[in-house]
Amino acid sequence: MSEAKSTVPGRNAPVAAIDLGATSGRVMLGELVDGKVVLTQVHRFANGAVPLSSFEATAAPDALAWDLDELWTQIRHGLALAFAQRPDIASIGVDSWAVDYALLKDGQRLGQVRHYRDPRNERAVAQLEKTFPRSELFGRNGLQFLPFNTIYQLEAERGDTRLALADTLLLVPDYINWLLTGVKGAERTNASTTGLLDVNTGTWDAQLAKHLGVDHILPQVLGPGVTVGTLLPELAAQLGAAGNVAVIAVASHDTASAVVAAPLASAHAAYVSCGTWGLVGVELPAPVLTQAARAAGFTNEMGLDSTVRLLKNVTGTWLLSESIRYWNLHSAPGDTVSLEELLPVVEALDAPNVLIDPAQERFMAPGDIPERIVAAVMEAGGARPTSREQILRIILDSLASSFAFEAFAAGAQGGFKPETIHMVGGGSQSALLCQLTADRSGVPVVAGPVECTALGNVLVQLRTLSGESWSLADMRTLVRDSVAMEHYVPRGVSAAISGN
Repeated sequence: MSEAKSTVPGRNAPVAAIDLGATSGRVMLGELVDGKVVLTQVHRFANGAVPLSSFEATAAPDALAWDLDELWTQIRHGLALAFAQRPDIASIGVDSWAVDYALLKDGQRLGQVRHYRDPRNERAVAQLEKTFPRSELFGRNGLQFLPFNTIYQLEAERGDTRLALADTLLLVPDYINWLLTGVKGAERTNASTTGLLDVNTGTWDAQLAKHLGVDHILPQVLGPGVTVGTLLPELAAQLGAAGNVAVIAVASHDTASAVVAAPLASAHAAYVSCGTWGLVGVELPAPVLTQAARAAGFTNEMGLDSTVRLLKNVTGTWLLSESIRYWNLHSAPGDTVSLEELLPVVEALDAPNVLIDPAQERFMAPGDIPERIVAAVMEAGGARPTSREQILRIILDSLASSFAFEAFAAGAQGGFKPETIHMVGGGSQSALLCQLTADRSGVPVVAGPVECTALGNVLVQLRTLSGESWSLADMRTLVRDSVAMEHYVPRGVSAAISGN
C-alpha cells in the first residue's frame, strides 16, 4: 500500500517525470490509456561533470561540480513544453543519480553541487575510517564501500566554511522538489545511498551525522509515494499549469525507480539494470549484513514498499561505447563505424575461449580500451584478437558472464537460485547481450522495459494519485501489460553456472 493517498483531482490525468542521469536528463509524460502506461518524451538535455573552476576562480583545477542552475533551466523548459501539450498534468516526480547534495542557507544554495567523482572524496576515506572502520560502517548502513558515498564527501567538506554555514542539506532530487514546492524533505530510497541512513531503522544515523556535523541540517525522511507539496503558484503560472499540481516523492534514486518497473514475476528473480554501468541484484524483504555480503561487495539500498535492493555495481556497456568512440577518434574521415554495423559479424563468431574481468581497474578510464582488452586476453593465455569484431565479442561474452555470476551471487546472499534474470534499461536492447546472459546463466532472460527509470517514476505517481492500494506485484503486472518484452532461452548448458 502506498504511504499516502493523494487528494489531488484528476485520477486519470497525465503525470510528468523528471529523470536526471549522470550524462543526460529528460522530462517525460506518462498516463494510463486503456489499462496501459504510455510514456512520451517531451524534452531531453545533456548533463555531465563541469570543472568547479568554471564557477569558482580559486577552486582546485581537478575539482568537479554539476551545473544545477543549467539543469533547473532545462527542467523548467521541459515542464513548460509538457504543460503546453497537456495542461491537465496532475503531478510531477523527480528521480536522479545518487549521493550528491546541495547545501542551503536561508533559502539560498551555498556554492555548487560537487560531483561524486571529485578527487577530494578519495582523500577523505582514511580520515573518516579512523573513527568509523569500514566493517562497522557496513553494519550501520549496509553499503558497499565506494569512495564517493555521501559520508566521504561530507568528511572531505567537514570544517569548510560552507558546511559550517549551512542550515539544510538536500540530495539532488530533493533539491529539485524544493525548487518546485518550497518544501524540504529527504526521500528514503535516495537517502539510503548516502551512508547516513541506519539500514535497520530507515532513519538518520544520529551518531554518524553528528560526527560529520550535519545532524542539525538533515531534513525529515519521506517514503516514496508521499506528496511533498504543490507546485509554487508563481512557478505554476510560468509553466502554464492549469490548476494545482502535486509534487510526489517517487522512488527518487534512479535505480530504485528502475527496479519498481522491472517486471519481476517471482521472489526468485534477479535483475540487471544495464546502461553505462550495470546494477545486478535481487529484491529482498530485509537487508543482508553478513561479512560474506560485505566481502563480496554487495550493497543494501532501500526500495519501494520497504523492500531492500541487494545489488552490486558492475561495468555495463561502457566498454562497448568507449571502444567504438576510440576507434572512430583514430579513424580516417569517412571510415567511422557503429556497433550496429559490426554486430552481425560479431554474432556469427564463436564464443571466445578467454574472457576478461570487466571490473578491472585498467578498464575504468577513457582511452584505448581495445588495446587494454587485447593485453588482458594475452595475459590470460588467450590468442591475440585480430579484429574489432573479435574484441567486441570478448566484451559481450565477458559482460554476460559477469551479469550471470553476480546475479547468482546476489541470489545466494538471499538464499535462493534465480529462476529468471530481468534485463532492463538501455542494455536490454542488445539481443546478443541478452542471449549471451541467458547462455552463461542457464536461466531465461526477459528483456525490457528500456525506459524503466521513467516508467518506475510514473508508476509511483499514478499509484499515489489513484488512491488505490496497488502492490508492487500489481504495478509489475501493469508493466507487463504495457511494454513488449523479449524472452531469451539458454542455448545449451555447457557454460551455465546455475547448476540446472
